[in-house]
Amino acid sequence: MDPPRVRLQVGMVDLRDIPEGTRWQIATRILSSLPVMYDMAFREAVGKNYDELEYRVWLELGKEAMDIAKAFHLPVSTAAELAGDLRLITRILFGAEFRYEVLEISENRATLLTKTCPFLGSAYEYGGTPRYLFPKCLAFSVAVVEILNPKFTARFVRSLCMADRTCEMSVLTKEEAEKLGGSGTKG
Repeated sequence: MDPPRVRLQVGMVDLRDIPEGTRWQIATRILSSLPVMYDMAFREAVGKNYDELEYRVWLELGKEAMDIAKAFHLPVSTAAELAGDLRLITRILFGAEFRYEVLEISENRATLLTKTCPFLGSAYEYGGTPRYLFPKCLAFSVAVVEILNPKFTARFVRSLCMADRTCEMSVLTKEEAEKLGGSGTKG
């Protein structure tokens, strides 16, 4: 009987050999590129129903926010807390390249300013169309805010992917949003 063979694998890298921070950066970079890749691959083939179908996906993704909020005991009572939660949840899911500033206007209204967005960077990197990003972000943002506190909603004022200098989103009570009118979309 021959002794068992030991196979020496030279150059093999184990997942543990890659620093956790680096793995996280790679994963979030790829995840933040997926909306652009899917858009480029499926928009033409699916046709006019693409935006509606994708909107549903982003609404469902937004529902994941409640699990994150519960797991980390995020406060959800005021507009500023909800804007901060959206900022944190977005960075958890899509990466630290998102740069935000939260401005508290009142207990019932806050503004979230997005300085940098990895989705927009991916659109330029892969040759996608930046304006197609807006409905995705709108669906996700509104879903997150409304799921965390049904008394509140989100409204976009400016959007990087619509050629503005920054993204500006208001988190406000639904009552205040109704007074202002509009559906939450820019324009």
